[in-house]
Amino acid sequence: MQITTASPSDLEHAVGCLAAAFAKDPITGFLLQTGPGYRDRVTQFFSLLMRARMALNMPVLVARGAVAVHGAAMGYTTSYPSWPSDIAEDWDHFEKAIPGLTDRMALYDEIAEASRPSLPHYYLGAIGMAPDTQGLGTGAQLLKAFCDLSASDKLSRGVYLETANPSNVRFYEHAGFVVTGQGQLGKADLWCMFHAHGPRGDA
Repeated sequence: MQITTASPSDLEHAVGCLAAAFAKDPITGFLLQTGPGYRDRVTQFFSLLMRARMALNMPVLVARGAVAVHGAAMGYTTSYPSWPSDIAEDWDHFEKAIPGLTDRMALYDEIAEASRPSLPHYYLGAIGMAPDTQGLGTGAQLLKAFCDLSASDKLSRGVYLETANPSNVRFYEHAGFVVTGQGQLGKADLWCMFHAHGPRGDA
Protein backbone atom coordinates (compact mmCIF):
# COMPACT_ATOMS: atom_id res chain seq x y z
CA MET A 1 0.00 0.00 0.00
CA GLN A 2 1.36 3.40 -0.98
CA ILE A 3 0.34 6.70 0.65
CA THR A 4 0.30 9.54 -1.89
CA THR A 5 -1.25 12.94 -2.45
CA ALA A 6 -4.64 12.54 -4.09
CA SER A 7 -5.18 13.61 -7.68
CA PRO A 8 -8.50 14.80 -9.12
CA SER A 9 -8.98 11.38 -10.71
CA ASP A 10 -8.94 9.85 -7.20
CA LEU A 11 -11.88 11.95 -6.00
CA GLU A 12 -14.71 9.48 -6.63
CA HIS A 13 -12.93 6.46 -5.13
CA ALA A 14 -11.54 8.41 -2.16
CA VAL A 15 -14.96 9.88 -1.36
CA GLY A 16 -16.44 6.40 -1.66
CA CYS A 17 -13.97 5.10 0.93
CA LEU A 18 -14.86 7.88 3.37
CA ALA A 19 -18.61 7.50 2.80
CA ALA A 20 -18.36 3.78 3.52
CA ALA A 21 -16.12 4.27 6.55
CA PHE A 22 -18.45 6.89 8.03
CA ALA A 23 -21.71 5.09 7.19
CA LYS A 24 -22.36 4.44 10.89
CA ASP A 25 -20.23 7.18 12.42
CA PRO A 26 -21.89 9.23 15.19
CA ILE A 27 -20.63 12.56 13.81
CA THR A 28 -22.07 12.20 10.31
CA GLY A 29 -25.15 10.54 11.79
CA PHE A 30 -25.74 13.60 13.98
CA LEU A 31 -24.96 16.20 11.33
CA LEU A 32 -26.68 14.60 8.34
CA GLN A 33 -29.41 12.62 10.14
CA THR A 34 -29.76 8.93 9.38
CA GLY A 35 -32.75 7.68 7.42
CA PRO A 36 -33.79 7.71 3.76
CA GLY A 37 -31.10 9.23 1.54
CA TYR A 38 -28.50 9.24 4.29
CA ARG A 39 -25.76 7.51 2.28
CA ASP A 40 -26.23 9.99 -0.56
CA ARG A 41 -25.93 12.87 1.91
CA VAL A 42 -22.74 11.44 3.39
CA THR A 43 -21.25 10.98 -0.07
CA GLN A 44 -22.12 14.53 -1.11
CA PHE A 45 -20.79 15.87 2.19
CA PHE A 46 -17.36 14.31 1.72
CA SER A 47 -17.30 15.17 -1.97
CA LEU A 48 -17.77 18.86 -1.19
CA LEU A 49 -15.13 18.81 1.55
CA MET A 50 -12.60 17.00 -0.62
CA ARG A 51 -13.23 19.16 -3.68
CA ALA A 52 -12.66 22.27 -1.58
CA ARG A 53 -9.44 20.99 -0.05
CA MET A 54 -8.08 19.86 -3.39
CA ALA A 55 -8.89 23.24 -4.92
CA LEU A 56 -7.08 24.99 -2.06
CA ASN A 57 -4.07 22.63 -2.21
CA MET A 58 -4.77 21.43 1.31
CA PRO A 59 -3.64 17.96 2.46
CA VAL A 60 -5.61 15.17 0.80
CA LEU A 61 -3.91 11.77 1.03
CA VAL A 62 -4.95 8.40 -0.33
CA ALA A 63 -3.88 4.84 0.43
CA ARG A 64 -3.27 3.42 -3.02
CA GLY A 65 -3.20 -0.29 -3.72
CA ALA A 66 -2.22 -1.98 -6.94
CA VAL A 67 -5.55 -1.31 -8.64
CA ALA A 68 -7.65 0.90 -6.35
CA VAL A 69 -7.76 3.52 -3.62
CA HIS A 70 -8.48 1.90 -0.25
CA GLY A 71 -8.60 4.88 2.09
CA ALA A 72 -8.24 8.63 2.41
CA ALA A 73 -7.36 11.39 4.85
CA MET A 74 -7.90 15.11 4.43
CA GLY A 75 -7.70 18.32 6.38
CA TYR A 76 -6.10 21.74 6.57
CA THR A 77 -2.65 23.16 7.11
CA THR A 78 -2.19 26.00 9.62
CA SER A 79 -4.29 28.26 7.37
CA TYR A 80 -8.01 28.11 6.56
CA PRO A 81 -8.47 29.97 3.26
CA SER A 82 -11.93 30.71 1.91
CA TRP A 83 -13.45 28.11 -0.37
CA PRO A 84 -13.68 28.79 -4.11
CA SER A 85 -16.98 30.52 -4.85
CA ASP A 86 -18.46 27.69 -6.91
CA ILE A 87 -17.83 25.08 -4.19
CA ALA A 88 -19.02 27.47 -1.48
CA GLU A 89 -22.24 27.92 -3.45
CA ASP A 90 -22.65 24.15 -3.76
CA TRP A 91 -22.16 23.83 0.01
CA ASP A 92 -24.76 26.51 0.65
CA HIS A 93 -27.32 24.60 -1.42
CA PHE A 94 -26.39 21.35 0.34
CA GLU A 95 -26.71 22.90 3.80
CA LYS A 96 -30.08 24.49 3.06
CA ALA A 97 -31.45 21.20 1.69
CA ILE A 98 -30.97 19.40 5.04
CA PRO A 99 -33.27 20.73 7.79
CA GLY A 100 -31.38 21.75 10.91
CA LEU A 101 -27.90 21.14 9.48
CA THR A 102 -26.80 24.74 10.04
CA ASP A 103 -27.64 24.55 13.76
CA ARG A 104 -26.03 21.12 14.17
CA MET A 105 -22.88 22.30 12.41
CA ALA A 106 -22.79 25.32 14.73
CA LEU A 107 -22.95 23.05 17.80
CA TYR A 108 -20.20 20.83 16.41
CA ASP A 109 -18.01 23.85 15.67
CA GLU A 110 -18.64 25.31 19.14
CA ILE A 111 -17.39 22.14 20.85
CA ALA A 112 -14.43 21.81 18.50
CA GLU A 113 -13.34 25.43 18.81
CA ALA A 114 -13.45 25.31 22.61
CA SER A 115 -10.81 22.56 22.62
CA ARG A 116 -8.76 23.62 19.61
CA PRO A 117 -5.15 24.36 20.62
CA SER A 118 -3.88 27.91 20.38
CA LEU A 119 -0.63 26.71 18.80
CA PRO A 120 -0.54 26.69 14.99
CA HIS A 121 -1.45 23.21 13.85
CA TYR A 122 -2.78 20.99 11.07
CA TYR A 123 -6.41 19.86 11.25
CA LEU A 124 -7.30 16.28 10.34
CA GLY A 125 -10.92 16.59 9.25
CA ALA A 126 -11.51 13.01 8.13
CA ILE A 127 -9.67 9.73 7.80
CA GLY A 128 -11.24 6.44 6.75
CA MET A 129 -10.65 3.12 5.08
CA ALA A 130 -12.82 0.99 2.84
CA PRO A 131 -14.51 -1.56 5.15
CA ASP A 132 -12.83 -4.57 3.51
CA THR A 133 -9.36 -3.15 4.24
CA GLN A 134 -9.88 -2.02 7.83
CA GLY A 135 -7.69 -3.65 10.45
CA LEU A 136 -4.71 -4.08 8.12
CA GLY A 137 -2.71 -1.14 9.46
CA THR A 138 -3.31 1.13 6.49
CA GLY A 139 -5.23 3.64 8.59
CA ALA A 140 -2.19 3.97 10.85
CA GLN A 141 -0.04 4.59 7.78
CA LEU A 142 -2.40 7.32 6.58
CA LEU A 143 -2.43 8.92 10.02
CA LYS A 144 1.37 8.86 10.24
CA ALA A 145 1.68 10.38 6.77
CA PHE A 146 -0.65 13.23 7.70
CA CYS A 147 1.21 13.84 10.97
CA ASP A 148 4.52 13.77 9.10
CA LEU A 149 3.24 16.49 6.77
CA SER A 150 2.45 18.62 9.79
CA ALA A 151 5.80 17.91 11.43
CA SER A 152 7.67 18.92 8.27
CA ASP A 153 5.92 22.33 8.24
CA LYS A 154 7.94 24.91 10.20
CA LEU A 155 4.73 26.73 11.11
CA SER A 156 2.96 23.74 12.65
CA ARG A 157 3.24 22.42 16.19
CA GLY A 158 0.87 19.47 15.97
CA VAL A 159 -2.27 17.84 14.57
CA TYR A 160 -5.78 18.37 15.92
CA LEU A 161 -8.87 16.24 15.28
CA GLU A 162 -12.26 15.21 16.67
CA THR A 163 -13.87 11.79 16.92
CA ALA A 164 -17.10 10.39 18.33
CA ASN A 165 -16.07 6.76 18.16
CA PRO A 166 -14.69 5.39 21.47
CA SER A 167 -12.48 2.83 19.72
CA ASN A 168 -10.92 5.63 17.66
CA VAL A 169 -9.88 7.39 20.88
CA ARG A 170 -7.69 4.42 21.75
CA PHE A 171 -6.33 4.30 18.18
CA TYR A 172 -5.35 7.97 18.28
CA GLU A 173 -3.92 7.74 21.80
CA HIS A 174 -1.69 4.89 20.61
CA ALA A 175 -0.43 7.27 17.89
CA GLY A 176 0.45 9.97 20.44
CA PHE A 177 -2.74 12.05 20.61
CA VAL A 178 -4.19 13.25 23.91
CA VAL A 179 -7.74 14.32 24.70
CA THR A 180 -8.02 18.11 25.00
CA GLY A 181 -11.77 18.38 25.50
CA GLN A 182 -15.12 16.66 25.22
CA GLY A 183 -18.70 17.60 24.36
CA GLN A 184 -22.08 16.15 23.51
CA LEU A 185 -23.46 15.76 19.99
CA GLY A 186 -27.00 14.56 20.47
CA LYS A 187 -26.58 11.17 22.13
CA ALA A 188 -22.90 10.85 21.16
CA ASP A 189 -19.77 11.98 22.95
CA LEU A 190 -17.31 14.05 20.91
CA TRP A 191 -13.64 13.83 21.85
CA CYS A 192 -11.21 16.55 20.76
CA MET A 193 -7.60 15.37 20.50
CA PHE A 194 -4.18 16.89 19.80
CA HIS A 195 -0.81 15.40 18.89
CA ALA A 196 1.96 17.89 19.67
CA HIS A 197 5.31 17.73 17.91
CA GLY A 198 8.41 19.80 17.55
CA PRO A 199 9.24 21.86 14.44
CA ARG A 200 11.13 19.14 12.59
CA GLY A 201 11.24 21.42 9.56
CA ASP A 202 13.82 23.57 11.37
CA ALA A 203 16.36 20.74 11.34
